[in-house]
Amino acid sequence: MGLLAPLFALGIALIGLPYLIHRIRRPERETARFSSLMFVPDVEREVIERRRVQHILLMVLRMAMLAVLALAFARPFREVILRADASPWGATDHVIALDVSMSMAYDGVWARAKTQAHAALDAVAPGDRVGFVRFAHRPLGTVPISGDVTLIRRAIDEADATWAHTDYASALQAVEHIFAADTAQVRRVVHVISDFQASGLSDAGWRLPGTIALNAVDVGGAHASNASIDALAVRAIKNDALRVRARVRNRSGQTALTVQLAVNGKTAKTHEVAVLPGNATQVGFSIPAPGETHGSVALATGDGLARDDRRFFAWTAQPQHRIQVWQAAEPTRFMLKAALPEGSDLRLDWSARGTGAVVIAEEVTATFARELAEYVERGGSLFLPLRTDADIASVNALLSRANIRILGLRAGGYAELAWVKLDHDIFHPFRGARFNDFSSVRYDNYHLIAADSATVVLAKYDNEMPAMVEGRLGAGRILVWAGGMGLDRSNLARTPRFVPLLHETLRYLVGEQTVKTAYQVGDAAPDETRQIAGPKASGDPARFHAPGIYQWDGQIAAVNVSDRESDLTRITPAEFEIRLCDAPALNDGGHATTESRNSLPYEYGRWAIALLFALVLLEHGFASRQRLS
Repeated sequence: MGLLAPLFALGIALIGLPYLIHRIRRPERETARFSSLMFVPDVEREVIERRRVQHILLMVLRMAMLAVLALAFARPFREVILRADASPWGATDHVIALDVSMSMAYDGVWARAKTQAHAALDAVAPGDRVGFVRFAHRPLGTVPISGDVTLIRRAIDEADATWAHTDYASALQAVEHIFAADTAQVRRVVHVISDFQASGLSDAGWRLPGTIALNAVDVGGAHASNASIDALAVRAIKNDALRVRARVRNRSGQTALTVQLAVNGKTAKTHEVAVLPGNATQVGFSIPAPGETHGSVALATGDGLARDDRRFFAWTAQPQHRIQVWQAAEPTRFMLKAALPEGSDLRLDWSARGTGAVVIAEEVTATFARELAEYVERGGSLFLPLRTDADIASVNALLSRANIRILGLRAGGYAELAWVKLDHDIFHPFRGARFNDFSSVRYDNYHLIAADSATVVLAKYDNEMPAMVEGRLGAGRILVWAGGMGLDRSNLARTPRFVPLLHETLRYLVGEQTVKTAYQVGDAAPDETRQIAGPKASGDPARFHAPGIYQWDGQIAAVNVSDRESDLTRITPAEFEIRLCDAPALNDGGHATTESRNSLPYEYGRWAIALLFALVLLEHGFASRQRLS
């Protein structure tokens, strides 16, 4: 039976418009020369011009275009009634996507998730096939599509909530890959069973194709209260003491909270804190500082999600970073002291000749250039914030070996720092919208730099000239600031970005000399790790699957859960579909609710659009021909 959307179908009434336009159009007249009319008597009579329609075929084409346009918007379709026991799409492939992230361990949520997963499996019609994927921050296990329902049922029974955070985009991408592995032309439905946590949405820009129907099953609670330890830091405050700071956040729930510190497996201290819902507070502890220690800070008062109530820490003495300053002015040395990475050994002379240190020099002498080059070639790092009066010939003798050349000093006017390489390790901490604008940094004079394609440009002025470049020389590297650090050359040292930028520059040049003691669940684990406290890791040995304290090869590290999972703010399934799914394709019938239909719609909107384009081309050609004739 044919049906039309009533409102759009009213547009068919517009087909009378071309007839009216053609009817009132004045016929074209040609000017004819005639003798004087002075002897022709005036005749008073009304001359009525009978107008007739010209170019009937053109008018009919335009009327047909309007009729087809209205039909295209009305989306006519024919609905075929099926038997009650017949599937409107024939065979259907299903994939059950079960969220196993940490937030699913909230009171009652996991039990409801298991029940809904079994319900989705029981609803699979005879002859349909089904697959399974459990996901958190990435797919953690998949079962290909098949007709073996028993296999899927066993996979659901064996699934359990993990410690990882949620990423819905990666889960739906895994579903798409499961469907893509099978080329059968069948209807495809994904059943996403989750608490639909808002923090699981990402800005990946990827969307589930409209050829895959979505059935979103929400198992989250109506109101979820939760308190958590969502941040923890350890710092040496004296030679024999450590300061442990933890942030206690009360998402919602009771105000009075008990915080306990455990050191090396034993409860050491307890604090009582009051945190209003929606707020956070910081709790600090001081403990002795042996060469190596580990512990945790935990909430003793329970809540609905216990998995984020404890955070682990590990501390070990860090190796010192050697930073040597040569030929630097006193203001520069003062600024360097403020920006040194923690645990740095600052030396104000060129005393150490080995590698493993950073050398800072505002100028280079001819006798020193060769020695510096040999130092960098052996693996050292050199930082050159060049002064205005630097010896350019000596500097070029050093930099030419790294394919960098100073062309001269540009003075007069000023240049703004217009571009920085945010994906570089130095500028990566500044990638946020609040900190990535360096245009307020201005230079009155600076050195012009020329470098080949092998040199990495880290920053540019507004005239596209390099402001900061990095070059390789042997096993080491050289970093050049064309504008230097002097207060007489720019306002960089007066901006709030200067100390963090100098700190990140020195930290980058020092290299990976720090001992990493903090990881997150899901991070890649070093080889041959052995857990000495906390839950036992299982599964893929290349990643940390559970929080706790780990040690390997004389090293110790703490693994914690993502603080994203502590925020139980949820979205509706409708918003989830809008954010992550394309509109259903015309030949797909839309959402998974069409499973209950006993009819099959055949749409003709696409054919109406194609016919409209053909009529537009035909009308354009015919109208052009009429004008030429």
